[in-house]
Amino acid sequence: MAMSELSLHLHDDDLATLVKILMPGHRNPERMIRVLRDDRDILEGMIRDDKVFRYLLDDREPIIRASPHLFFTVMLHRVKNDLETQAFTVESENRQQMIVFDSGKVYELLDQEKVVRYLIDMLTSFIRINSFTIPIRVKKGIWRKLKVSDFDIDSLMQYSQILDQEHRLGPYKRIADICLFITGVFPESVGDRSLTFFGARSPLGITSGWDRAGYEQHGRFFYSEASRLRAAHILELNPVLSTLSEHFSLAAKPLSIMSSRYLGLFKDRFFLQ
Repeated sequence: MAMSELSLHLHDDDLATLVKILMPGHRNPERMIRVLRDDRDILEGMIRDDKVFRYLLDDREPIIRASPHLFFTVMLHRVKNDLETQAFTVESENRQQMIVFDSGKVYELLDQEKVVRYLIDMLTSFIRINSFTIPIRVKKGIWRKLKVSDFDIDSLMQYSQILDQEHRLGPYKRIADICLFITGVFPESVGDRSLTFFGARSPLGITSGWDRAGYEQHGRFFYSEASRLRAAHILELNPVLSTLSEHFSLAAKPLSIMSSRYLGLFKDRFFLQ
């Protein structure tokens, strides 16, 4: 990932946090922030530093100590480091684990700047659940309310059908994001209607009728559909959406490694509040 681009993606507060962790008492932290904006190698080294990693995970509320963008940037870079010396990844299917020799391909995916930036933004977007209600005309003089949650695939599908095709980028992309998020971060929930997400306002069963193949199929489809929309081209999102559609299962791997290896049983602290 081009760290000069990453420096634009991180706020001054994020860079100040890095300086605070690795250079406590620095006489001119503002100057150091400017250095990090310009020097790719120094910023990359600080992002990958073990001390930063430990600082973020040793605390009970890491999202408070650092911004979500910085937190997930550090986590995904740690996963990328792991993949450099890891020959395989592990997949779970029907409570059984399978070894897959695809770590090189996952590493190559994480080497794509736009993909990593997208994944960071996506993970950050799942910290909070948002919803809104819109009126829908059933027939003349009769209206009903549709409550749309950004973690409810069914309501997002209904909402997308109300919109003109050119305005469907948001719901299409979000549906695909949910599929990727669930298969990557909460794979244990796939296909289990009895589970409820920690902190979620509704049972996970609303969107968990599919098995893993179902989530992957829908994720690929909606990323592909989103990539074709004019709005995706205007926002220059079509290349990354196409990549995620084509390599959906690979994109779930770094999320799964991060979830199981570093967030573990405490991942409910990070998401879906």
